Amino acid sequence: MNIKSLFQRIQSLFAPRQKEELQDEVIVKFLQILERVRAEEMSCDEMFNRLDEFVEKEVQSHDAEKLMPLVREHLDMCSHCEEEYEALLDVLENTK
Repeated sequence: MNIKSLFQRIQSLFAPRQKEELQDEVIVKFLQILERVRAEEMSCDEMFNRLDEFVEKEVQSHDAEKLMPLVREHLDMCSHCEEEYEALLDVLENTK
């Protein structure tokens, strides 16, 4: 199922009588809005508050990325937080 058909399915649930097809431009704008919201979901301050827990889960061989996906997303987008993560991970791995 592609994105366009997914949106059409969602649209049919909320407006079953409306048979207009979603325009590609509408879908692209919607995805851009979702991406901006997702990028703003976790601030650096919130990230730092959860970083210890994330790194501990990784060091203990838990799947931290699945347990805390927003932290991983933030690390992927923010080089400053990624540096903090790498430093903390290095310290914890070298103290075992």
